Formats: sequence, C-alpha cells, structure tokens
Amino acid sequence: MCLKLVSFLVLLLLASASLPGAVASQTDSSSDTSQAIPACGSTIDLTLNDDSQALPHPLIVNWISRAVDAVCTYYGRYPVPHVSLNVFVRGHPGVHGGVTYPAQNGARIRISVGPGTTQAQLNDDWMLTHELIHPAFPYMREKHHWIEEGISVYVEPIARVQAGQLSVTQMWRDVMRDMPQGEPEAGDEGLDHTHTWGRTYWGGAMFCLLADVRIRERTHGRKGLQDALRGIVDAGGNIDQDWPIERAFTAGDKATGTTVLMDLYREMADKPVQVDLGALWQRLGIQRKADGSVELVSHAPLANVRDAITKRSTMEASAGRAGL
Repeated sequence: MCLKLVSFLVLLLLASASLPGAVASQTDSSSDTSQAIPACGSTIDLTLNDDSQALPHPLIVNWISRAVDAVCTYYGRYPVPHVSLNVFVRGHPGVHGGVTYPAQNGARIRISVGPGTTQAQLNDDWMLTHELIHPAFPYMREKHHWIEEGISVYVEPIARVQAGQLSVTQMWRDVMRDMPQGEPEAGDEGLDHTHTWGRTYWGGAMFCLLADVRIRERTHGRKGLQDALRGIVDAGGNIDQDWPIERAFTAGDKATGTTVLMDLYREMADKPVQVDLGALWQRLGIQRKADGSVELVSHAPLANVRDAITKRSTMEASAGRAGL
C-alpha cells in the first residue's frame, strides 16, 4: 500500500505519540538493531524495532533478501538507490501492515512481523515483495492510486515465479481466483473515478494483465509489460518522482514500441470495462480443475504469451543475483 505524503506526516505524528520507540525515538531504543543489506546495486537500510530479539536475525535478513531478489529479477536492478526498511516485531505471527512512502533518493517502508513467525511463513510471504515493488513507479495523484497498487499486485507473484520462489501453477491459480475482484460493479465510473478496494488493487492488476497480453501479441512475443515497466524506471520514473500518469505510460510505450498503455488507459480510465476473464483464461490455456488446481494447456492460442509472462532468461538469472 503506497500512501501519500500528507498521510505519512500524519502517521509520523501519531506514531511518535502512541508507539514509543517505533518512529520518533527509535534511535534511542536499546532493542532496535540496524543493518545495511545490498540490493543489486542499491542499499536496503534495515531497522528492527520493538522486540527485535523475538525472531532470529538471520531469519529476517533471509526474508528480505528473498524479496529483494524477486524484485531485482523482474526489473533487472533495484529501482531506487536507497530504501529505509523499518520492520516492527509485534502482533500475531506472520507478516502484516506493510506500507510504502516516497523519500528523497528512494523510499521508506514500514512492515510488521509477529513474534513466533516461522521460516515457512516468511518463505510464503508476498507482502514485502509487494511493498518493494512500489518504488519502481512514479508517485501518482490520488485518482491514479490504482496503477500503483495494480502494478504491485500483478508483478509480485510473477517476480516470485521468476526468482524460483513460487510455482507457476500456484501463481495462475491465485490469479484466476482473485482477478474477478477487479471487475466493475454497478455505478462504476472507470479506474480513475472508482476508488473501491477491488477496483484499486485488482482493477489495477487487471489493467496490467491486459496490457501484458496486448503488448506480447502486438510485438509477436518480443516485448511485454516487464519491458514497459523497466523502461519507465530507466527513464527516471520511480517513487521519488511526481509524474503525470500519461508521462509514465508514454515512457513504457516507448520501451515496447507500442501504444498499448496509453490506449488501454484511455479505454479504462473514465468508464467501466467488463473483461471476459473466462475467454481470456481459455486463450491463455489456463484451466481450473475440479480440485481447485489449474492445468496449463500447451496448445492454447496464447500459451506462448502465458509462458513468456513468467519466463526468466539465463542472463537475467545471473544479473538478478549480482550484488545480493
């Protein structure tokens, strides 16, 4: 969840009053520990807050390194030079409460991990990867919050598949299950004007899925949304930059040699667009079985597009781990 700067300032004030040691006085807390973690050329400055002794430190570092590896794999590098990552050890077991803010030359992320969280829970976590993706897109006006969240929702499982952390069948099973939450409902006025949870997160993810498929179709498999998003980062578009959405999409289209992002934005921004997901899954060759699992059909019309979305090249495999 990428909140706006005003919300961040309010949160800091509240935190300093109600959570001693969490923000305002964290440098004075004897239970806080800090460490710099390399991120393929960038730096993650980790601060463990609250009961930092409740979880083994190597467990936390490994969790962060896995999430960084996934993001670096997808983008080819980490999108900003620096991230301040504040991990609060509190609450129930598991990962919860992630939020990302813009910061000078990078980003600031706050996330909580409960005491008693297991290695398996951290290995299955998606939330930190989601938050670490946010810095890879420019800071948007509130009406465009859907693209910030949509990119993180869509890219996170793909990045984890490419990094070898999630199976491709599990990814498509989850996407098939959750993507319908992004469909417009009665009274919908398009992505720019309908700020429900479903339209913000899964409506944004649906935009990304459609863009990915269309780019790969129009370029005959040479490019995809991954190339567009890398192109935006290469053009200087990250969370530290306040860009109009049109500038970001134009940079992405330039990287793919298409106009897919701007065309799709004009199509979906101001009016509801119902997507025939059933037909799309059929074309991609993703079939749900009776037990809830999925089968990937090799002879489907867009099976090559489906496979390309999650494919990781040998070159990227080497580059993604460099500097970790």
